Amino acid sequence: MLNRILVALILVPLTVYVYLYGDKSFMAFTVLLIGIGIYEFYKMMESKGIVVNKVVGVILGGSIPITLYLSLLSHGNTLEKLIKKNTEHNVDMSMCTMVLILGMFILMFIRIYQNKVKGSSSYIGYTMLGILYVSFLFSHIVPIKYMLNGSQWLMTIQILVWISDTFAYLVGVKFGRKLFSRGLCEISPKKSIEGSLGSIIFTVITMLLIKRFLFKDLNIFGIHLFIVPILVAMIGQIGDLAESVFKREFGVKDSGKILGGHGGILDRYDSLIWVFPFMYYYINIFL
Repeated sequence: MLNRILVALILVPLTVYVYLYGDKSFMAFTVLLIGIGIYEFYKMMESKGIVVNKVVGVILGGSIPITLYLSLLSHGNTLEKLIKKNTEHNVDMSMCTMVLILGMFILMFIRIYQNKVKGSSSYIGYTMLGILYVSFLFSHIVPIKYMLNGSQWLMTIQILVWISDTFAYLVGVKFGRKLFSRGLCEISPKKSIEGSLGSIIFTVITMLLIKRFLFKDLNIFGIHLFIVPILVAMIGQIGDLAESVFKREFGVKDSGKILGGHGGILDRYDSLIWVFPFMYYYINIFL
């Protein structure tokens, strides 16, 4: 318990700072999370005897957020302009495609150079899965950061995910299986429908409080004040279950041990892996 508290006391203030005020520190934080997350994902695979290229995966995975960031600077912006101006900045998401194509090419070249045929599909497929699942999805944090009110949006999304996770657990412990006898999903038997509904309700309440008291200028109004938190809660729970699918397949309890009692980086950020891309496109299309 003490270890979990200490990790939270370090990680929470650090997250708040890099989201709201970071520029280079924000990018370093993002690349570090992605690099560790991909490494953890590959280690889970290797526990089942799956062969992947960790070096190529980690390097290419870390290059995706950097490439997105450089696309901002390519338009003549500076770090100071990006941080200080409260205006939207365009990020070229097609740069991700370039990195993914390069990754496929490098992995295929390695197999050809090694003159190996057996297991090539698994080798390339699982290595690319790590890049897609961890880096490509989570890297949507970069364009969110540099959209209109981006820092506030990042902090809002993070708070909503924290609230969703917390109340899914608290409501589930208190009321789980009392209204609905069956659980939410057999993949994670401890999760309950009551916990899921409680998560959604408290996430909606939190969104209204954020808009009213914390980020009054956040560009969200009307029905979106309800849709956004409901989406965050639902997608976040699916993201958590998606991580459980992988952990059950690979036969591990936690993705890693770097955060002590909190498990690994993927255990803490599994919800955001899916929430960030969904919220990026929702904000761009509807808000």
